[in-house]
Amino acid sequence: MSAFILAYLFYPMNKFFERKMSKTLSATLTVIIILLIILLPLSAIVAELASQVSSAIQDPITSKNLENLSAKILEKYNLDLNEIAKRILEFLVPALTKLTLSALTAIVGMTVMVFAMFYMLIEWENLTLKIKRIIPLRNKERLITNLAQSTKQIMEGTVLIAIIEFALAALGFGLAGSKIFLLLATITALLAFMPGGPGMIWIPFMIVELFQKDFLGAGIILAFGLLISVYVDTIFRAEVAGKNARIHPLLALLGVLGGAPLFGILGIVIGPLLLSYTIEIVKEFIHDEE
Repeated sequence: MSAFILAYLFYPMNKFFERKMSKTLSATLTVIIILLIILLPLSAIVAELASQVSSAIQDPITSKNLENLSAKILEKYNLDLNEIAKRILEFLVPALTKLTLSALTAIVGMTVMVFAMFYMLIEWENLTLKIKRIIPLRNKERLITNLAQSTKQIMEGTVLIAIIEFALAALGFGLAGSKIFLLLATITALLAFMPGGPGMIWIPFMIVELFQKDFLGAGIILAFGLLISVYVDTIFRAEVAGKNARIHPLLALLGVLGGAPLFGILGIVIGPLLLSYTIEIVKEFIHDEE
């Protein structure tokens, strides 16, 4: 499904390339551009994150604060370091195994998606003709046009959500005094494609601020975090998805919540899309019966 959506969104670019080169070369170039759009920002963020973490570890003030914090926690709760190390190892071994399997699954999934996009771009015209033939409706063109508009608008709405969350996160982390507020905001925006993703950033950061007794900073992060997670990531997302997919916001929210467990991160897009497609097809069947 994700391969089909990406192939549809980038087909105009592929069509442009086809005027100057063969179908195979144009599809190859389009797929490479799609991968660069996806992978380059992720690579830059991972590199910057690694740099920031390394700098923080080497910073003597940060290291001292972490040591003091660890000592206070150990003393307050009377914890045994050996027991903690044993529990951490017990947790890490299965966690790393699952992480390795998940990484391999992701690589296989990405490979399948790349090849699917490639062949869809090459055979797009034949594919659309075959789809039209098997649709048992009189007004096929109207249905296909409505589905295409819904797909484009939902994708645009998802990008809009990410931009809004980036702006709010940058403002919140900046006001809280973080020196890496742009990096945190960028990661928050990327996690906007995952239901509840922004909370993975602002909640741990707020807890760190509380441990450091920076209650003003923690309060600012809590306020902006709730605004992002409760309103933008849930209510506003459902409103945008419902408007773009021409379905009720409650149904769009159900599509987001139901799509995520089935399709992963892309489920927040695929869920409302499938609901929209289903409703459009049912409408056309009813219209044909009339």
